[in-house]
Order: sequence, then structure tokens, then C-alpha cells
Amino acid sequence: MINSLRWRLALTFTLLSTFAVLIQAVALFVSTDEQEEDMINEVVNATLENQLRQPGAPLVDLGDLPIGQERMQFFRLPRGQRPPELPPEYARMPAGIHEWYAGKIEYHVGIRDSGSERLYLMYDASEHEERLEQLEWKLLIGIGVLSLTSLWLGYWLAGRVLHQLENITQRLKRHDETPLNLPGLDREVALLAEALDGYRQRNRELLEREREFTGNVSHELRTPLTRIRTSAELLADDPALQERSRDRAGRIIASVDAMEGRLRGLLFLARELVLDERKPLALKRYVDAAIAPVRQACEDRHVQVATDIADHVTVDADASLLQLLLDNLIGNAARYTESGRIDIGYADGVLTVADTGPGIPPEHMARVFERHYRASDAPGGMGLGLSIVKRVCDAHGWTCGIDSHAGEGSPQQGTRVSVRFHS
Repeated sequence: MINSLRWRLALTFTLLSTFAVLIQAVALFVSTDEQEEDMINEVVNATLENQLRQPGAPLVDLGDLPIGQERMQFFRLPRGQRPPELPPEYARMPAGIHEWYAGKIEYHVGIRDSGSERLYLMYDASEHEERLEQLEWKLLIGIGVLSLTSLWLGYWLAGRVLHQLENITQRLKRHDETPLNLPGLDREVALLAEALDGYRQRNRELLEREREFTGNVSHELRTPLTRIRTSAELLADDPALQERSRDRAGRIIASVDAMEGRLRGLLFLARELVLDERKPLALKRYVDAAIAPVRQACEDRHVQVATDIADHVTVDADASLLQLLLDNLIGNAARYTESGRIDIGYADGVLTVADTGPGIPPEHMARVFERHYRASDAPGGMGLGLSIVKRVCDAHGWTCGIDSHAGEGSPQQGTRVSVRFHS
């Protein structure tokens, strides 16, 4: 049921209707409660004022108000004393109206001072609380009935709206080659059917490009992205979680948000969109962001990561694509360097990422920028990292180069990738 669009539409309709009625019900309940409280306070004030003006006058003379004298207890005592029912601190309380609970019974206690005397009026508000409780139950039952009615009505309406979509879906599942856009369809459904017809005609042409896009997304671990963010949000909302762990969950969510930016960059690479969001970016900040996910793995292998980039250095680039380039350059260096160091520097418009990994044999150097070509059998790679770097450089008009020396024990062993940022 959760995966059904019809049920989701029905539930959305139900939730919106229930929420609107719930707001009105709460407003009605609160308003009624406030009116009841105001009425009780008015009765208490009026009765006390009447006793101040006319000692011994009847306690109740309030017309049609549902107030009975039997719900009131009046006391006239010397100052400093209080009725035996009230706690001792009421003898020192200022004049006014106070609320006091004797078990489950609520009292409104009015206090007035008159010379050497103190007047107390205790009003039993239990009848009003019973009326509010009855009102609350009536509102809850009404909301429940409305919710069920809205759910049924929403499900029926959603079925009417989605009937044409379900028909198109069934024809697609049967591989029906006749046009989906037939006369009599609603305007929005007809637009969708027309778009689907056009898509089916272009399917073969787009198939290879979509496969390329899927490969890029898989390389960036797109598959678990939604699951990671959902789990991290649920973890961060856990009230029992310690603050330190909550901060870690927040960093996970921030990392997932960064991945969404990577996805936009991959979409650019797959569809060859026009580069239109280029602006000056602080290079060191993006380098630090790329180092953060691999720093712990490098420390575990005792690989030192050093950067030599001034804070004021900026690069004119698209933010998502620059981060994508740095993630692949630094990620590749961290993946293949088992010991030694990784140096990241910038000078004269050239960014360099040098590592002390195993290096690349000469016979592979000519093809390292090709998609899916791998010069190593080490696990974890897909042969996409350097090809993505090349595509990002081409999109910006930059130049990338690579210099590598293989041979265990050689002082020159390692790989050095350079990117020249042309202005």
C-alpha cells in the first residue's frame, strides 16, 4: 500500500483534511476552555466585589449563567489566616485569582483584602472540566469519522484520476507499440503520453548515454545515498542519542547533501549540458572537503596527507564539478597508496596530487584516461576516476596530465597528476 500512488494520494488528501479540521478543533477547544476560565474568573470577581460592597449578600445573582451557589465556598477570615482546605502559603498570597487542585478537582480561588479581613472564595470547576472533556471526546470522534470518510473519498478520487495512467502503464508493460497518446485523454495525461511516445522513439539513441550515466552514478555510490540519509536523519532525531553521536549523524547528513552536488556534476557529464554556473571558488576549502572522507583510511595505513595551498587561491569553476574532480584525484591517490605520503599542492595555476603508490606501468599510460580502463587489479576501482577527471577538465577548458613511475623500491615510485587551470 505504501508504494501505491493511489494510496499515497488518498492518504495525502486525508492528512490535509484531518490537519485542517484538527486545527479548527484545537482552536475551538482552546477557545471554549478560555471562555470557561474567563467566565469562572468573572463569577469569582463579581461575587467577591459584591461581598466587599454588601457583606452577607447572596453569593450568586448572575442571571442565566450556569453557576450554582453549591459550587462556591466563601470564607471571611482575619488576615494571616486561610481556610483549612487551602495550603498554608495561601495566607500570604497576593489578592487575585489563583488555581488550586485538590486531587483531580480544580478550584479557582479568589482572594480579596478588606481592612483587617481577608475574603476567600473557592469555586469548584469540576463541572466545567467535565463539559470540556465531553467536548474533547466529541471532537475526537468527529475527527476520526472525518478521517475515515476522507480516506474513502480520497481513494475513490485518486482512482478516477489515475485510471488513464494505469491504462498507459499496462500498455507499456505489454510492449504495446501503438501510440499511447489517444483521443479522449485528459490534457495532462495526453502530455505525458506524448512525451512517452517521443521517449520510446529515441530509446535506442539514448540507451548508450544512459548506461554511461549509470556507470558514473555507480562510481559515486549513488545507490545507497537515499538510504544513508534517511537512516542518519532517524538517528539524529533519536532523543536518547548522545550529543557527540548526534554531531556525527549531522556530518553524515552533510556528506549526503554534498553527494547530491556530485550527482548534479555527474548529470552534467552524462548529458553534456552547458556549463553555466562557473564562479570563483576557494580551492583549499574544496581540497579539504575531498580529503575528509579518506583521511581516516590514510591514518590507519600510516599514509601522511599534506597540502600546500594558500587560503587566498581561487579557481573559476563549477562547484559540483570541481568537487567531483578533487574527489576522484584524491580518492584514487588514497585508494592505491599503501604506505608513504600524498602531497597536494598548487603553484603557478597548476594543482598537483602526488602519491607514493605502486605507480602505473609504461604500457598502460596511454589509456589511463579511457573509461573503464584499469591499469591495476586492486579491488575497489571501476576505471572511471581519471576519465571523469578528464571530462571535467575538458568541460572547463583545463589541461590535465599524469606522470607515473612503477617499480617497487624505486625512489621515484608513485604517480603525479596535474591540472592546469586556464583563466
